[in-house]
Amino acid sequence: MTNVGTIVKMKSNLEATKKGFIDALRLVVGLDACHIKGQHPRQLLSVVGVDPNNGMHPIAYAVAEAKNYATWTWFLELLVVDLGIENSNGYVFITDRQKGLIDVVGDMFPNSEHRHCLKHLHSNFILVGHRGLVLKQHMEAAARSTTIPWFQAEMKKLQDLSGPAFDWLSRLDPM
Repeated sequence: MTNVGTIVKMKSNLEATKKGFIDALRLVVGLDACHIKGQHPRQLLSVVGVDPNNGMHPIAYAVAEAKNYATWTWFLELLVVDLGIENSNGYVFITDRQKGLIDVVGDMFPNSEHRHCLKHLHSNFILVGHRGLVLKQHMEAAARSTTIPWFQAEMKKLQDLSGPAFDWLSRLDPM
């Protein structure tokens, strides 16, 4: 049932996971949304932190009517208050390539790094016709590169394998 005009805020005992995330000194934040289907469809927005051991910490979640610029802004404004973010320097935000979310992260956290989830990039890679395990492995190798020469070498291997796949990936920010 929908209660028009009603605001619901839930407080959950996520304090321990939030503290673990903040104390870990690895400020990697994953933002995502998924569809809630059924009679009253909505979007479940979520924030997950990643610690130095790649442990995941659920930090916040919300149910919203849509995932758009206004909704993400509202949700991330609450996150800023909850985590006490005064300066986004040092934070890394990982998202899918949803335009509204990309814009909000850029506007709200201008001093942070913004990365894209490889799983979502690979899904888009497939959608434009770059299929197959070998192409996936070359894309992943480029994504795992931690130096510019290593990245360039992996991209050269991809170019030798498939010019169109190389061209598509080259249009993206290598960061």
